[in-house]
Amino acid sequence: MKDNDQKKSLSLKNTSSVSKKSTKPVSGSPGITIQVKRKKIINAESLSDNKATKNHSINTQSKQNPKPIQKPAITTNTIKPNDLQNTKKKSKRDKDSIADGYENKELHLKNPKYARESKSSFSDNETDLMMQHQFEKPTEPVKRTIEISENITVGDLAQKISVKSSDLIKVMMNMGVMATINQSLDQDTAVLIIEEFGHDAVIKEAKSDEEILTPKIKNTEDLKTRPAVVTIMGHVDHGKTSLLDYIRKTKVASSEAGGITQHIGAYTVQTKKGDITFLDTPGHAAFSAMRARGAQITDIVVLIISADDSVMPQTKEAIEHAQSAKVPIIVAVNKIDKENADPDKVIGDLSQHNIVPEEWGGDTICVKISAHTGQGVDDLLEAISLQAEILELKASSAGPAMGTVIESSLDKGRGPVATVLIQNGKLSKKDYILVGKEFGRVRAMYDEDNKEIASAGPGIPVVITGLSGTPNVADNLISTNDEKKVKEVASARESKLKEIEMQSKQKTFSIENFGSGSDKKKEIVNLIIKSDVQGSSEAISSSLESIKNDEVGLEIIYSGVGAINESDVNLAASSASTLIGFNVRADSKAKKIIERNNQELFYFSVIYELIDHVKNQLSGLLEPDIKEEIIGIAEVKDVFRSSKLGAIAGSIVSEGVIQKDQPIRVLRDNVVIYEGELESLRRFKEDVREVKSGTECGIGVKDYNDIKTGDQIEVYKRTEVSRTV
Repeated sequence: MKDNDQKKSLSLKNTSSVSKKSTKPVSGSPGITIQVKRKKIINAESLSDNKATKNHSINTQSKQNPKPIQKPAITTNTIKPNDLQNTKKKSKRDKDSIADGYENKELHLKNPKYARESKSSFSDNETDLMMQHQFEKPTEPVKRTIEISENITVGDLAQKISVKSSDLIKVMMNMGVMATINQSLDQDTAVLIIEEFGHDAVIKEAKSDEEILTPKIKNTEDLKTRPAVVTIMGHVDHGKTSLLDYIRKTKVASSEAGGITQHIGAYTVQTKKGDITFLDTPGHAAFSAMRARGAQITDIVVLIISADDSVMPQTKEAIEHAQSAKVPIIVAVNKIDKENADPDKVIGDLSQHNIVPEEWGGDTICVKISAHTGQGVDDLLEAISLQAEILELKASSAGPAMGTVIESSLDKGRGPVATVLIQNGKLSKKDYILVGKEFGRVRAMYDEDNKEIASAGPGIPVVITGLSGTPNVADNLISTNDEKKVKEVASARESKLKEIEMQSKQKTFSIENFGSGSDKKKEIVNLIIKSDVQGSSEAISSSLESIKNDEVGLEIIYSGVGAINESDVNLAASSASTLIGFNVRADSKAKKIIERNNQELFYFSVIYELIDHVKNQLSGLLEPDIKEEIIGIAEVKDVFRSSKLGAIAGSIVSEGVIQKDQPIRVLRDNVVIYEGELESLRRFKEDVREVKSGTECGIGVKDYNDIKTGDQIEVYKRTEVSRTV
């Protein structure tokens, strides 16, 4: 009995001890018995402690009934001290010392459960723990304050509001906003959606990149006088570049295609009154953006007007740009050496545009010059110097530099090249610069004569290399010593531009759009444009995008600077685009692919020839207009019946000529009752092709016999008229 009792006490449900031989579970016990290599030695002290932790009811029952109670869930056998001594004898001494003090938790044994213990009863500690982990249901909706930046996607907005994206899209559809999870929303739309959900919206004003770098670009040096920046503006072929040629003693216009300036030229000229920086802007209508930028970065505008041509459209535009930029204007009446020159008429025409010369009591300086002979050029330079002294142009020549991009291009040997006008500070080699979304380190600097220089101060135009890409014209340049900050700002600007570009390409869908599209599809011409400089590329793109038509249109797939390369040709092949090169050519690999694929490639050196070519290409896609012209009218005098031909109208030609192969209309009381064609046209039983005015003839109308006396037969001719955009 002792051995059996000992085996029962080693079950999983008992907390007394474990024996090597007890590998079978107790009958009726749901627990699993495990075999432990080491024995559990229970001393009298541990036994008394375990018994003390039991409930009072269990202790009372064990005293009344000393025999072990056997139930399926628990085993409550007691172990006598004699049995413990016998167990010690069977185990080794070294194992006894190691196993001494082991508890049930160390053997991973479950604590015993007793039959009389209620399942729903918990200890005080367990009850407190459950109370701590309980959650309370919100009694009112949570109101949040959400910050909104300039643009936010639907997915990010749903995350901030803490709702599902699908639920947010449903609410937006009810509000009439159709957008996908990745589409961007503007601030106003996002605020309305947030208020619809009952939250407060706060518009977050992000600091501009210039403000972030402002502490590093403040100049504390003393201000010094800087050269005046003078922009020469005017109409095409009024002598702007010729005047600059005479001042610089060079020939710039002869090197320009078509004899017209097609990009901004920046030059520094040394005069007796000091240095002057000249900007030569194009006068063609396509370069209005260049003229606007030239007026914004300049100090003085010199308006060139031909004495034999008066005020022209680009002259008016130049006046508007200068007045909007609040820049003083100096009028130079050119070509006074010509026989038909009339300077007084030009000055009178200028007064109609709020340009009143000093001679007439105004505040505008007017100088009569001749760029060909040099007459009056010294007076013009003196007037420029006088105006610069009045403006008191000063800037710091030390500290980080700030400037504006005048022109940019892609050089095959030097990479991206940018012409920059320094406005403040000093730009030196190896300076870290931020230009729009591009960044880099100044690798080399050149002046207008292509001579390498080490540094440049305010008012000096320079050509720099070392940028990561070709910047856009009119981008601001900032130099700093913090390379990490420059890269961060450039990356942020690039991602923002991509987001704006994607947002502009996304189409807005609404219920009104469904079914409103016409059956006739609009013909689209795809173009890929490569030019020599960024300014020309921008001017070409803006001029072509201004061409509007309801039936045909054009889409500029890509516009950039540099030679036409292999990637451009592959892009043109995949998008079915026409390649256009403006003052650039295709490289050898690109030429081979173009010849193999028979792709369209056109070269141009004058901008208005390029625009005319694209307009002609679009005009060829337009369906011609059909114009009807009445060529003859015959009056029916009598009707004859023929067994073969049916009704034959005996007629006389009252107007024009009746031709057999032209369509006809039958009119009765000046109302069209039939349209068709002639089956026969005879005169004296002979078939003829035409009958002239005042001549009698017999007319047989095909598939129509209800002709009556007094009807009129009208013969007309259809002609196609080509259309243009």
